[in-house]
Amino acid sequence: YQKPIVKIFTYSSFSSRWGPGPTLQEVFEKTCDCKIEFLDGSDSGIILQRLKIEGEKLGADLVIGLDQYDLQKAVLLRNGRALDFSSFEIGPQVKSAMKNEYFVPYDWGVLSFISRVKDKSTLVPLSLDQLLMTSLSHKIALQDPRTSSVGLQFVMWILKTKGEEEGFKYISQMMRQAHSFSPSWSASYGHFKAGQADLVFSYMTSPLYSRIEEKNDSFTALEMVEPNPVQVEFVGIPTSCRSCDLAEKFLNLMLSMEGQKIIMEKNYMLPVLKKATEGTAFEKVQVPFRLMGIQFPSVAEVDGILKKWSDLRRESSL
Repeated sequence: YQKPIVKIFTYSSFSSRWGPGPTLQEVFEKTCDCKIEFLDGSDSGIILQRLKIEGEKLGADLVIGLDQYDLQKAVLLRNGRALDFSSFEIGPQVKSAMKNEYFVPYDWGVLSFISRVKDKSTLVPLSLDQLLMTSLSHKIALQDPRTSSVGLQFVMWILKTKGEEEGFKYISQMMRQAHSFSPSWSASYGHFKAGQADLVFSYMTSPLYSRIEEKNDSFTALEMVEPNPVQVEFVGIPTSCRSCDLAEKFLNLMLSMEGQKIIMEKNYMLPVLKKATEGTAFEKVQVPFRLMGIQFPSVAEVDGILKKWSDLRRESSL
């Protein structure tokens, strides 16, 4: 007898030994009479490319880790297996992300700038325009929006906050403020941790990770004057799934109270279930009162924005 295999396609920090994947796998395999196999997609941009190129040949039963800007591109999933998540008590911040029956949000995060704590009393809300101060020239670690979902979140935040014309002017000025545009979030955070940059665009839970995992209390998430952007991560079952029922059971584990706590404590993202933070360190995470609405732009819109960003990047390096 050969146990059925459930192939899960996700990004590397989810499936790595310190991510939530292996713990969820261990819990699931105790009762499923099956084997979980992770297909490593590096980061969500690569996941999309491989879904597009390899499609059904990839053999994925479950795709984990696409955010709201990826969904329109995920053709294989757009008409995937319909899911019923009406029974889940989803928190108010991600209610508006329940757009269709093929994708379900499993965690979310608020993005802002992370700084080193020098003096808590000086931490007044920061405006986007203050990031253009000459003292921050070449001091802000950012991500390339063409390869990093966090980088795209930054660009979309600016355009939504300032409008397209003013937004692109601001992005053009931001080019000289950037220490670097890393291909991935982890690379940019590495520059910041190594002291090469004064600020990094990251998750508001990043300082909590540093405090708990690295015993380092020297980072803080800056409060912004403008509403902060929100990233929601989704899971879906492609049309081409083979172990479809088992994939759905794994998805249900991810959205159980046990699964939500595992994802929260290993992924350092906020849970979508209302009560999962109760009695944990995440209960004290300060979520800004004003958050940007969750957008679902079309593929053409995102492609146009990325082309303009690339042109500005090329001009700035001439």
